[in-house]
Amino acid sequence: MASMIRTIRYTALAALGIAIAGIGVAPRAEAADKTMRFGHMWPASSGWGQAAQHFADLVKERSGGKLEIRVYPDGQLGSERENEEGLQVGNLDVTFGGPGVLTNFDPKIGIFDMPFMFRDYAQANAVMDGPIGAKVFESLRTHAGIRVLASGAQGFRYILTKKPINSIADLKNLKIRVPEAETFLKTFQLIGANPVSVPWGETYMAEQSGVVDGLEGVPEVLLNFKMYEVAKSAAKTNHILATLQLMMSDKVYRALPADMQKIVDAAAKEAWNAQRDAAQKGNEQAEAQLAKLGVKFTSPDLKPFQAAVQPFWSEWAAKTGSSDLVEAIQKL
Repeated sequence: MASMIRTIRYTALAALGIAIAGIGVAPRAEAADKTMRFGHMWPASSGWGQAAQHFADLVKERSGGKLEIRVYPDGQLGSERENEEGLQVGNLDVTFGGPGVLTNFDPKIGIFDMPFMFRDYAQANAVMDGPIGAKVFESLRTHAGIRVLASGAQGFRYILTKKPINSIADLKNLKIRVPEAETFLKTFQLIGANPVSVPWGETYMAEQSGVVDGLEGVPEVLLNFKMYEVAKSAAKTNHILATLQLMMSDKVYRALPADMQKIVDAAAKEAWNAQRDAAQKGNEQAEAQLAKLGVKFTSPDLKPFQAAVQPFWSEWAAKTGSSDLVEAIQKL
């Protein structure tokens, strides 16, 4: 009888010990099979910054947590060029940026930065979604090891300066900050300005200190990066319809299982398409907000601008072997 009592007592104590040990211990979350790093230059609160996070969230949800993409906005992991170089050398998995910097890896993608190439958002998006876009993006993948997952029209670029630009003559010899890309350098040379390549992260100080007389970009960018604080006159030149490409290291992508590749592809298109649909409205709202913040807008006659850069189309097409691309876009 005494032996039975001891057995019962030990069993109860063991059960109590297990129960106590479990108190306050949360179940451990399953670790992802693979974790990727996604670095970019944009503020997390911006439309495109939110699209980047949306992409990461969709991938994690649809992979059941097996694939996690951690997003590092605001240039935490480097400049736009450093992030894109990171895709090549293997210290970054995902980023997004525009064709301007990407032309340093493959000049053909400069087609999306050619001055006055696109008449509106719809035409640009149709080109990027179709066979022309596929050909350009395949060239980038082949030459640079960078895979474009999705692409979208970001907005028409304006020129922001301290003094008003009412005509092409007002740009003569002005130092205008542009991305480090031949298409931008040549465009601004042809319209009479003195283009200066400055990393985006240094642009605010360059304008504030007088290193440059102005810069250019889409309204949403000018607003999100507070460029209105250092210059108050914006000319609606619409010289280039900016686009943004969501990219992954091709080596990293090809190492994924087929089912994960499909999840990544679908999530990228869904997140990017939603943001590009909102881009035009976002720029209209940004322009209105800039006006409230004291920016004065001018609308110079664009015909002299278009005439000045027209020869560059033929020159660039011959140099990059892209005459067929230019002709195909103009037929749309």
